[in-house]
Amino acid sequence: MSKPHFRKKETHEKYQNLIKNGYINDGCRLCKMDGLTSFKYWNITENDFPYDAIAKTHHMLCIKRHVDENQITNEEWRELKTIKNSKDLERYTFIFETLPHRKSIPNHFHLHLIEALDVI
Repeated sequence: MSKPHFRKKETHEKYQNLIKNGYINDGCRLCKMDGLTSFKYWNITENDFPYDAIAKTHHMLCIKRHVDENQITNEEWRELKTIKNSKDLERYTFIFETLPHRKSIPNHFHLHLIEALDVI
């Protein structure tokens, strides 16, 4: 049984080729990204390899520090909850986290912000 791909074929192939060539081993990509919207502890950033087969828009909500979910402070979790309940995320249809065994960047906690494609 084949795995579902949330990226269009071209985007998925580009992503896989870069990973094979060490793209994610060249320092943390999430640490290097500028925020579209910035909060005290979190940034909303572009996703260089969006789930363009299912999403009109695919951003990421990334903690500014290079930490996994076990290292996030209570204050950082509180701000995340505030952001999730704010107008800053109104445009998105879904917010989700990839399971640990599927994360390409497991050591920098982030969530995916998806504005779904219109479905008739």
